[in-house]
Amino acid sequence: MRKPVELIKREIATQAGTLFIQRGYAATSMEEICRATGRSKGSIYYHFKSKEALFLHVIKLKAEAWNETWALKEGQCSTAVEKLYALAEHFADDFENPLMGVANEFMTSQIIDQDMMNDLLGMLRSSYHLYEKVLEEGIQRGELQADNARDLMYILHGMLGGLGTLYYETDIKEIKRLHIKSIDVFLNGVRAR
Repeated sequence: MRKPVELIKREIATQAGTLFIQRGYAATSMEEICRATGRSKGSIYYHFKSKEALFLHVIKLKAEAWNETWALKEGQCSTAVEKLYALAEHFADDFENPLMGVANEFMTSQIIDQDMMNDLLGMLRSSYHLYEKVLEEGIQRGELQADNARDLMYILHGMLGGLGTLYYETDIKEIKRLHIKSIDVFLNGVRAR
């Protein structure tokens, strides 16, 4: 019986992801991916049009896992304010993922075509609805001032994303501390009084 295509793609991406983490994006060859997966180049290219497409699939799976983990954490919070703090911590936790460094290498070393850019932006935007949902909930419950949740979402996302530059400057403990502090600052501007 043949495996479903999505399962095969996930297996290839999982093995390739391990190699990308161990060796980096540029240093991982398709030959090594073939050996690690036990598949021919033709088989891999059947599922992914290029090494870049394979790497983007690895990132997509990581983003899906991030969203699933967030759903579990969100369920443990009872207020929107608690969720904002948990979201900041969840965002900061991602900096411990070794794939982050490989993604940065990929972004800075590649000439990215429009399709790839659209895929990357789509993955980035996948968290927008999570932020907006928390903010809308806080506004509806009276925890946050009445405001445009979409505007606040962009500000929150920009703030947390901007703190991402700390990845190159400091350790994870400091990154987490500053992400939590950013929510303190954010709430000073939007908390209902």
